Amino acid sequence: MKFYLKVFSVVFFCVFIFSCSPAHTLFVKNNTNSEKEIFVELIENKFPERILLCKELVSDENLSYENFPKYYKNGKCFHENINIVDNKIYKIKIPAKYTVNITPNNSIYPYQKIYYLVNGKKCFINDINSESCVQKISQQPKLVSITEILQ
Repeated sequence: MKFYLKVFSVVFFCVFIFSCSPAHTLFVKNNTNSEKEIFVELIENKFPERILLCKELVSDENLSYENFPKYYKNGKCFHENINIVDNKIYKIKIPAKYTVNITPNNSIYPYQKIYYLVNGKKCFINDINSESCVQKISQQPKLVSITEILQ
């Protein structure tokens, strides 16, 4: 009986930890002079309803969990519907000098691939090894990633 109680408590604890884990948040900054189309491939087909676009390149300090809600309340960001491409893919158009919050849909990391095209070649977000893709990648505490597209 004690064995089953221990197993049950371990399983309960694991479920509690995973259900209370914060979702991964990804911000992409388009620091170019042209609009970029970002393709988001999900592991499951659980699409977010909308994404959050900000009308400027938000500083990394303002993209933390503590500062971003205050920044958003100042009216510098707006919601936009997503464009579903396939049963697990959607795309986002980011205007030049804008920042987008790619919504995590309440999963720890729901993304299969996230990329944009440069001269017909895929440039993967958060991949500094992509040839011909100039990006700056940074990390904030609490599962917040920031990718700045520079070219």
